[in-house]
Amino acid sequence: MDKVFLQTLGKHIANLRKQKGISQEDFAELSGKMINTVSNIERGLTDPRISTLYSFANTLNISIQDLLIDTPINNISNSETLNHIISLLETQDDKTLKIILKQIEVLLEMK
Repeated sequence: MDKVFLQTLGKHIANLRKQKGISQEDFAELSGKMINTVSNIERGLTDPRISTLYSFANTLNISIQDLLIDTPINNISNSETLNHIISLLETQDDKTLKIILKQIEVLLEMK
């Protein structure tokens, strides 16, 4: 998963936890997770499982959608987005790149 996305998600989870006045230790206990799991997710070092996000949302008494609401790709700058696109494209073969190019051209024509 994208590093910037994980960092943004982690910060959002930490902010929601702090807004509720819950310490990281208490949050780990309430959500049934280990303290290092919570810490690593909040620092963007770990790609959380959906079941962990579900536990976090329940602990914070919010929907999983609200847990994810401040973490869309829109929070990433244009240069970060372009760098991410380039890194994804660099791993593709020539045939796939030609298909992607055609799809981009069609999408841009629809604008």
